[in-house]
Amino acid sequence: MDLLQATILGIVQGLTEFLPVSSSGHLALATYHFGWGEGLPLWVGVATNTGTLLAVLVYLRRDVGLALGGFLRGLWSATARQQEGWRLALLVLVASLPTVAIGLALRPVFEQLGTALPVSLALALTGLVLWTAPIGGPKAGPAQLTFRDALLAGVAQGLAVIPGISRSGATIAMLLWRGAAPTMAPRLSFLMYLVASFGVALLEADSVLGQQLPWGPLLAMTLASFVVGYLALLVLFAVLRRGRFRVFAPYLWAVAALTLVRLALA
Repeated sequence: MDLLQATILGIVQGLTEFLPVSSSGHLALATYHFGWGEGLPLWVGVATNTGTLLAVLVYLRRDVGLALGGFLRGLWSATARQQEGWRLALLVLVASLPTVAIGLALRPVFEQLGTALPVSLALALTGLVLWTAPIGGPKAGPAQLTFRDALLAGVAQGLAVIPGISRSGATIAMLLWRGAAPTMAPRLSFLMYLVASFGVALLEADSVLGQQLPWGPLLAMTLASFVVGYLALLVLFAVLRRGRFRVFAPYLWAVAALTLVRLALA
């Protein structure tokens, strides 16, 4: 993979990791439409994952500090356990349980679906989820969200291991259906993403570190996914505040249709 290919894939990842259009699905389709083969080397996922993880850490630095600080203080302080940071941390931890269970159990199966046909069908399904999601509800802070809300969001995140099912789209839509406010839903969704992303990085670190890595393309991909990912977060939060989450659905249906037509003509 050369520098240009790496940068393009980094841009694709940065846009699609946070916009509800499925990064895994778009990476798979990018390789298909550009003729780069059906598979991607493992370091590609690590590089793009690192860039987008850093983007969330920077964008949600206040929430990250609130949750981490609240959790640590709450371990020994009953007063801290009554505060917002402790509650936010517990919601993220509860949401992570079904994600881990589903991801570890089914990821080897779902990864076999990363070819053009199943990805296209999954993108169409994601579009339907976005189109039917409500604008949001009254739950504007961690105190209003229940652990059931968090568990269901975690299930949605676990199922998003299927290429073409948007992680952000599935989790945000689930939280909107559960009555989360359009500003609260993405906050919890991306804090959940940090835990899942860090876990994936740990699982894949050994395999990647044992390889001879192309550092130029790797760094270009990481930087591109970070910069574009941060900008995508700005866009998504603005879209949700305006109650226009479904605006991404027609795009997903168009991409799916284009790919299916090309497959039919091949």
